[in-house]
Amino acid sequence: MAVSANRSDNGDPPGDEEVEIAEEELIDAYVRGELSLDDRKLLEKGLRTSTQLRERLHFARLLADAADRTSAHEVSSHRLHDQRPTPRKSWWSFWLTFGPWPAFQMAMAAVALIIVIGGGGLLTGWIRLRHESQQLAEQRAALEQQKLELQKSVAEQRVAINQATTQLREAEQKRETDERRIAELTQALEQKSAASSVTAVASFLLSPISRSGPEQEFKPDPRASKIKLQLLIDSVDYVGFLAQIKNSQDKEIFNSPLRRPRSGKLITITISSKKLPPGLYTIRLSGTTPEGQTEPVSNYGFRIASGTSNQ
Repeated sequence: MAVSANRSDNGDPPGDEEVEIAEEELIDAYVRGELSLDDRKLLEKGLRTSTQLRERLHFARLLADAADRTSAHEVSSHRLHDQRPTPRKSWWSFWLTFGPWPAFQMAMAAVALIIVIGGGGLLTGWIRLRHESQQLAEQRAALEQQKLELQKSVAEQRVAINQATTQLREAEQKRETDERRIAELTQALEQKSAASSVTAVASFLLSPISRSGPEQEFKPDPRASKIKLQLLIDSVDYVGFLAQIKNSQDKEIFNSPLRRPRSGKLITITISSKKLPPGLYTIRLSGTTPEGQTEPVSNYGFRIASGTSNQ
């Protein structure tokens, strides 16, 4: 097909309708790849300078693709009745022959056109959606990492709490054991102290020899560490007293000044039980006058017997 075939058969210049039909046939042949090399170059040159021609070429390609899909469907549906190949029709002749397309085919063409025109927007949306998906994946990974770290921290805290609880339980058991031991020791000490308070000191009351007659006999508890001798006197009109104790061999074992009693008529002498072994003893009590002179007051005699006291 030559591009120069643009005049009518009668030699008159072609009209606008004929020019449009010729251009459509050229575009159809270009889309189908039926132009020669020279004609393709001429048409491509015109495409570079005409926006309208480029738009018609784009639309022609869309319609040609839709026509090809429709023709292929028709061929496959009538293949059982007619094995002869269906001649390939141009998009323009398809339009002129059958008139307006069915609604479904028009819708498909419109969808194809929208896809081509809106391809850039869809691509942009897809890129944005992919970026958001990546961000969500990163956030999910960060949350998972935080979850793992939190679980690890909780596990470590649980171990620390268990260890602290064990140590606290052991400390409580040790404290209870110590308290029980202290209570036992305290009880033993109290019992020992009570026993000591009963037997630590053995007390005896002595009267002067002139009154009591023979010496008095005492049996102190062997566990007593001290012996307290309480001397009964007739007068306390002295500023002080002096007591002297001798054994049966007339050996002095005690000699010490004594205070005047605050009340009553008892002079108390406290002496270690070791100084009074079993035997006979005498006590000589003297009083000190306000002038500093010493006067005899009374004499006492007593015997320390061996064995447990029955007093």
